[in-house]
Amino acid sequence: MRFFIPIRFTMLKYSLRAFCIVWVLLLAGCGSKPPAYQGLHFPPTKTAAVTFQENDVPAQCRAFAHVIVRTPTGASGARIGQGITDFAKEKGADLILVGQSRRLKGSGEHDFLFTSYGPQQEYLFNKGWLGWKFGIENWEKSGGVTGFGYNNWSDSTVYDFSQKIQIVLLRCEPEHL
Repeated sequence: MRFFIPIRFTMLKYSLRAFCIVWVLLLAGCGSKPPAYQGLHFPPTKTAAVTFQENDVPAQCRAFAHVIVRTPTGASGARIGQGITDFAKEKGADLILVGQSRRLKGSGEHDFLFTSYGPQQEYLFNKGWLGWKFGIENWEKSGGVTGFGYNNWSDSTVYDFSQKIQIVLLRCEPEHL
């Protein structure tokens, strides 16, 4: 009888220890940040122009990133424009094509999140652009269209909700090609 009591206690001790380790690992995953941008990038640029019209993209431009941007709640148009522009310059873009924007359902975010949807390699925009089809499964889960556009890009309007904004990063200047 004495032989079984220490064995049970030892087994209980190790089982409890294993349970605690698994629990800590599970909790560690709950507070993790979303993954960082993992798309193509090039040496940073000093400036990045913005357009909201596909027809305004010059013929020599090469697209290298299809991105959906999640904006912070409470950001002004100017902060959103600056956040996207800073990201684009950091990734090597000298032109940003901005698509539609949608209201984000649920609770808001406190920081920008840039999610890449390809392409695997850059392409000549006027020959290979297939439209705003990237990330459609993510896009359709969002709320209604917000109409964030040219007039909002640098204004002081504060948005009390998070948005998802479609952008394409392009390299157009000869020194960047």
